[in-house]
Amino acid sequence: MTSKKPFPPEDAAIHLSADEALVLFDVLSRWCEDGEASTPGSDCFESTAECAVLHGLLADLERQLVTPMRSDYREYLHAARLRLAPTWDYPTLRG
Repeated sequence: MTSKKPFPPEDAAIHLSADEALVLFDVLSRWCEDGEASTPGSDCFESTAECAVLHGLLADLERQLVTPMRSDYREYLHAARLRLAPTWDYPTLRG
């Protein structure tokens, strides 16, 4: 009888620029908190674990970012989107 051992758990650290963090915060906030916002359909996810991870990322960003609490948040977000937009050269998410 062979025993398969699970892979050892590994943590991962992800570094985001200030612009990336702000844009990610905004999209996750819309998906997770804004009942009127368009969200990915259930066919986008294979497991509720994926939703839990996205909520966890949002919570981490909420603890770290102060810009979303500023009165001029939308201006910062708009500028961040403008700076990041040229880094994606494809017509769709899949390229």
